[in-house]
Amino acid sequence: MKSLNPCFITIAAFLFSLGAQANDTSATIASGGLQFVHQEAVAMLSEDLRISPERIDVRYVFRNESEKDITTLVAFPLPDIGAITDFSNPILPDQDAVNFIDFTTTVDGQAVEMAIDQRAIALGVDRTAMLQDFGLALEPYKPSTHDDLAALSAEQKTQLREVGLLHDDFDYEEAGWTMRTTYYWKQTFPAGREVVIEHSYKPVAGRSVAAPLGYGDEQGETARGAKAAYCISDDLATSIEINKPRTTGEYGMPYTSSTVEYILKTGANWSGPIRKFNLVVEAASPADYALLCLNGANRISRSRLEFTQDDFWPQQDLDILFIEPVEAK
Repeated sequence: MKSLNPCFITIAAFLFSLGAQANDTSATIASGGLQFVHQEAVAMLSEDLRISPERIDVRYVFRNESEKDITTLVAFPLPDIGAITDFSNPILPDQDAVNFIDFTTTVDGQAVEMAIDQRAIALGVDRTAMLQDFGLALEPYKPSTHDDLAALSAEQKTQLREVGLLHDDFDYEEAGWTMRTTYYWKQTFPAGREVVIEHSYKPVAGRSVAAPLGYGDEQGETARGAKAAYCISDDLATSIEINKPRTTGEYGMPYTSSTVEYILKTGANWSGPIRKFNLVVEAASPADYALLCLNGANRISRSRLEFTQDDFWPQQDLDILFIEPVEAK
């Protein structure tokens, strides 16, 4: 799923029209980097990024290379999230929390008190006020929201359908909007000094009861598509096949899989390139496989990839596939 596919809003867009751009939600939700109004004087000295199916941690070191302090708003949008359906089933770390990915930020080791803004977007338009007028919650994925939609009158449902807030999926009515949550705070970058900004959160992973490889049809269309999408070599595909467990899951598959997406291109918003970029992608267990297309990435083991580059210009976002053997019962 690429619900943040175009990339995060810039802080300029945030100031003038929060949530003015819409992104659809599918099965995985991308998340990614900080951004704010472009500041020529603030350089990103380094970015250390660690991605696993369970946690994303990133550490930035910035330096204000001017002779004046710079104070600006810094924004971090959480992943857009839509209704959970048979065809769109992201795994939410905490469905009931406003901060549903347990997102935390520190600046120079001190926790940041952030403001929060939430918007409902349908067909590219901010419909927050309309949902509030109808007495509906902004969270499209909650069962209570579905119940509240079902309780509306036929006339009210027609109004919602006309603006894309209600969809008919066969005989099933579901929320048609995505919820956009943005954390933001005011940050000062002192002249000539470095500032360390760190954040950590649980990714919203798309999960499958089957993996696209390891089910005995390595030349099939699904397997070929996965090899291309995640740069899986023939040797690695063979390893996945020969190392598959003898046990199978509920649906007869030896592996399950999850996908995590990270929007990396937002790192290009700073002054110049990222002076030092480090990436570690690691599966939850040494028996799992971590798979990713990134030119120059080094495979340390089947479960770990590393990438390091100086003067790095982010040119692509990251689509990561994790394949996990079914545990014996």
